[in-house]
Amino acid sequence: ITTDRFEATTPGEHFINERCFGEDFGKWLQTRLTERGVDVSDPIQEDFGWVLLTQVADRKFTISIGIMDESIGQVPATWCVAVAYEKPLNPFRTWFKPVPTDSLHALFKEVRSVLESEPGFEISEEE
Repeated sequence: ITTDRFEATTPGEHFINERCFGEDFGKWLQTRLTERGVDVSDPIQEDFGWVLLTQVADRKFTISIGIMDESIGQVPATWCVAVAYEKPLNPFRTWFKPVPTDSLHALFKEVRSVLESEPGFEISEEE
């Protein structure tokens, strides 16, 4: 996503490194998803950016938000938003339960719908 909407130039004092932009993007996305009935956590800082945690049918997922390296300090900036399944820490559960692709796809579609409905977002798609 390319947009000038979120902070991309001045790192926050609480950032664990100088590339952890996306907290404001995470709060915005959390609000939009909550309005649609998706229960998501507050943004959690990671070394690459921020994540939102959510659960769909007893399975955990992450929605990650990170600024692309070449966009740090630029306005507009390009961001990567990804949805992933969080495998259980118990290896036996991991071996015997398939990845919930239907839930993963449904969550991805919901996130994408939020992003597509926002004016001023230029969306490109990469694997």
